[in-house]
Amino acid sequence: MNKYTYFLKYHSNKSFGFTLAEVLITLGIIGIVAAMTMPALIVNYQKKQTAVKLSKFYSIMNQAIMQWENDEGITPEDSIFTSEDAGNISKIKDWINNGIGKYIKTITSEEETEKHYKIAFTDGSGFSSYIGLWESEPVVYFFYCTDYKYCKSESYDGKRTFLFTLYKGKFITSTPSSDGLTREELNEKCKVGAAKGRRHDCTRLIEMDGWEIRKNYPWEQIIPDTNSN
Repeated sequence: MNKYTYFLKYHSNKSFGFTLAEVLITLGIIGIVAAMTMPALIVNYQKKQTAVKLSKFYSIMNQAIMQWENDEGITPEDSIFTSEDAGNISKIKDWINNGIGKYIKTITSEEETEKHYKIAFTDGSGFSSYIGLWESEPVVYFFYCTDYKYCKSESYDGKRTFLFTLYKGKFITSTPSSDGLTREELNEKCKVGAAKGRRHDCTRLIEMDGWEIRKNYPWEQIIPDTNSN
């Protein structure tokens, strides 16, 4: 028997496999890699879901308002509300339920405060809204929440709640003061904010980025208001 034949005969009778120690080491390495990458994957998923919901909300509300204005023969020059309507919950409640409410699908609504009216959508998101003033002009502020349980008045933290405005017949992201700001300016304003839970310009930044939440968006710097309902 030559050496080659002996080698084949010897090794054909042996079984090859991993030892228990090797398997445990491999599983340990996989566990470490998973622990390192999972948080990033979760955050990326949350960002994408948030951006999708924001884009959907903007599209639904924008179309509903334009449809309502078209059906009612209202132009941007017409004033939907007057300055005297500011803070009037009956006015915003009637407009949402009997005006744009005909063009959007909601499941619940409730009076949140003396001036804020809250709506829940079928996808689990919602918004709180009220009639306010912008440089003496009547406007409607919408505090959109990606999950209804976070919905409350005056909340726009840039992570779970975002600000939209109906201004001179147009549905816009953030406020009119965001017009003309560069991306760098919007990003900085979104990061710093006016106060905890009040970041006016984050919605406009996401819109400018094509309804995406990019890597340098100040996601981690934003601390949501823990007092959300």
